[in-house]
Amino acid sequence: MVLFLVAETLRLLDLYKALRDDPRNVTNNGILLKQHAREELTNALNESFPREQPWTEGQVAVKFKNLRSEYVELKWLSSQPGFQEDGVGLSEDWWKDIKRLRHKAHAFKGKLPWVFEDKMKAIVTGYQSKREQQLDVSVDGDERTEDNGEQVKELYEDEQETQQAAAIQQIDQVETTDSLRFQHKRKRDEDGSRSSAIRVSTRSCGDYDWSLARSVEQSSVAAAGMARGFQDLTAMFQEEATRCRVLEQQVATDDSETHSLADQRRVLLAIANSLEHSTRATADVAKGYCELVSAFVRETADTERQQRQRES
Repeated sequence: MVLFLVAETLRLLDLYKALRDDPRNVTNNGILLKQHAREELTNALNESFPREQPWTEGQVAVKFKNLRSEYVELKWLSSQPGFQEDGVGLSEDWWKDIKRLRHKAHAFKGKLPWVFEDKMKAIVTGYQSKREQQLDVSVDGDERTEDNGEQVKELYEDEQETQQAAAIQQIDQVETTDSLRFQHKRKRDEDGSRSSAIRVSTRSCGDYDWSLARSVEQSSVAAAGMARGFQDLTAMFQEEATRCRVLEQQVATDDSETHSLADQRRVLLAIANSLEHSTRATADVAKGYCELVSAFVRETADTERQQRQRES
C-alpha cells in the first residue's frame, strides 16, 4: 500500500485541477484525465516529491479515485442532521447512527475537518457547473432523455477508467518483478560466461566504466528533477502562506479565530515538513552526485593510464 503525505496529496490535487481545466486533457465525463495527461500528472508529482521508488501512473490514479470516493462520502455525511464541519460536538451516538446507515462515511470519525475538501470541491464542482449549463440548454423531453443517456455513459466510462488504473498498477508490479528476474538472469549469464582472467578483467573494467558513466547521467537528471520539484514545493508553500496571512488578517478584524484558519495552518505545517524532507533529500542527492563524478574522473584516469601501459 502506498501512503501519500498531506502535502503530497495537496500537490496532486493542484496538478490535477490545472490539467483538468484544459478540455483537451479530460475524458467525456469531464473529470477523469486522458492517458497523456495522467502521464504528465505522474511525472510532475514525482518531480515535486522525489522518492526512492517513484509513484507509478496506476498508484496516482488509484489515489485520486479514493479521494473522489471519500469526497462522495463526505458530501453524504454533511447532509445528515446535526453534522458539524469541524467534527466538534458530534456524539458517540451520532457516529453510531452514521456507521449503521453508511459504514464508509464512519471513517471520517476523528478526521474532520477534511483538509482536501476545498480542492476536491474545486475539481468536482467545476465539472458539475458545466453539466448544469448543459442541462439548462435542454428544454424538451427528448433532449433530457439524451442527457440521461449521456450520464449513464459517463458512469460507465468512469468505471472503465478505474479498472484501467487498477490494471496499470498490476502491470507496473509485474514489470518490476520481471525486471528483477532479468537482472538476476543476466548476472548468472555473465558469471557463467567468464572463460579467462584477462578477458574478464578487460570486460569488467569496460562494463564498470559504462555503468559509472550511466549512473552519473541518471544522477544528473534526478538532481535536476529534484531542483524543479523543490521550486514547485517552495512556490506552493508561499501560496499557502499568503492564504494563511489573509485569514489571519480577517481574524484580527473579526476578533475571533475561525476553523478555516486552523485548517490552513495545518496545511502550511504539512508543506513545511515536506520542504524540510525535500531539503535533506536534495542535499543527499547533491553529495552523491559529487561522489559519483569524482569516482568517474578517477576511473577514467586509471583506464587511460592502463591503456598507455599496455600500448607501451
